[in-house]
Amino acid sequence: MYFTKIYFQQQIELSVLKITKISGNILDDELKKRFETLDKQGKCERLQVSRQELEKTRLRKNTDKGTDVGISFNGGTKLNHGDVLISEEKFILVEQLPEKVISIKIKQNQTELLVLLGHIIGNRHRPIAIDRQTIMFPIQADSELGLFKNLFAEFLEYLEIKVEERVFVPRKGMDVHEH
Repeated sequence: MYFTKIYFQQQIELSVLKITKISGNILDDELKKRFETLDKQGKCERLQVSRQELEKTRLRKNTDKGTDVGISFNGGTKLNHGDVLISEEKFILVEQLPEKVISIKIKQNQTELLVLLGHIIGNRHRPIAIDRQTIMFPIQADSELGLFKNLFAEFLEYLEIKVEERVFVPRKGMDVHEH
């Protein structure tokens, strides 16, 4: 007598919204108006991603309304804060999550001070953003504030330093690390 084991594999079809291109950015007036109109009707979704996830060309995440989104870009395309992903039935806004950032406002514009700041921050391999007299870079923990205050001790009196939660967008070309 022979016994045969029969295994039944249950297949569950997962519904993944596949995205292969970015439709634009919310900074575009036309998309912004369309988003505002559809958002009032509850027809927009938000995909919240970290700065590190923005760098990926392949990503799978859920929107705020639970839509399973699979992103697959070719040719080095990367997401940016405010990008809009549109499919036949969905309008999705990409929102970068805020992160801890050290913000350094320079009280006096001195060339030597600027060079030293750039050298110290650069040696820590941090991407930077610059807004007028303020330099910003991301940190992992509040305790890093003490480290940077120690590193800047020689000229701390010329700086205004604080930690804040914000969307950090690195200055173009300042987020690359090569030796």
